Amino acid sequence: MTLLAPFKHITAFKLSKLSMFLGAASPLESFRIKTPDGEPIEPVIAAPLPPTPTEILQDIGNNLRQLREYKQMSREDISALTQIQPRLIQAIEEGHIEMLPESVFVKGMIKRYGDSLGLDGRTIASQVPKWEPEVATFDPITKLQTTGFSSPMRVSPGRLYFGYTLAIVSLGACASHLIDNATKPPALPTSVPMAQPRPAAIPAVNAVEPAQPSPGVGVEIVVQSPTWAQIGIDGTTKFTGNLKVGTQLNWIATKQITINTNNAGGLVISRGKQPAKPLGKIGQKQSVTIKVSK
Repeated sequence: MTLLAPFKHITAFKLSKLSMFLGAASPLESFRIKTPDGEPIEPVIAAPLPPTPTEILQDIGNNLRQLREYKQMSREDISALTQIQPRLIQAIEEGHIEMLPESVFVKGMIKRYGDSLGLDGRTIASQVPKWEPEVATFDPITKLQTTGFSSPMRVSPGRLYFGYTLAIVSLGACASHLIDNATKPPALPTSVPMAQPRPAAIPAVNAVEPAQPSPGVGVEIVVQSPTWAQIGIDGTTKFTGNLKVGTQLNWIATKQITINTNNAGGLVISRGKQPAKPLGKIGQKQSVTIKVSK
């Protein structure tokens, strides 16, 4: 027992040192942020951000793609079943929102896509978030190359040449047609109207009164330009209205002739054996009463 006594002191020393180290503060304790009172401030762990519409669409599209490949179906097969273009199917699978239309149309595409794989397309489409269409700020050519989309269609020089030739021929034909129409003289009318056509039929009001032996004087009025007139014979109104060029009116008057017109120069009047002469000037309004003498 006497041989173990020194080891007891050593063991007691080590235990006292160990308790001292265990009770001491950690070296990292000095680097923690504390309040003015010396209390440590516990760090605040930020809540995770909600997934973006792009991330949600990528998850949905990735699941659809995996099931499509499991069923050994190509994008062309899905396109034939859903009437969705293969490039839009690829954009859905890869979550390229900037290459897709508005979310309401994408929901319809995903519903048809899911239905074509035997899934509940309506339930899958309901998980698609709503987003506003983005302004196209990317390079379409670069985007298509990096995402594996088919490159834009290139037109061969032969087709371009044929298109230009067809356009030039069409323009030449149109120009020739316009020139022919511009230089062609106007077609002459088949019949030249008379300068002062006489109407074939005179209204009943213009009918010539039967010629009977009378002590009166014959009155003839010929219309040379369109006019309105009111004509009275011996105090009785015989005509009121518009008169056309070439109209000829005849009456027998015993006392007087009364004429009201808005174009005195358009009426040429003759009575008895007196020569015919205009009632007045063209465009002149006039109201006259002419006494009849044999």
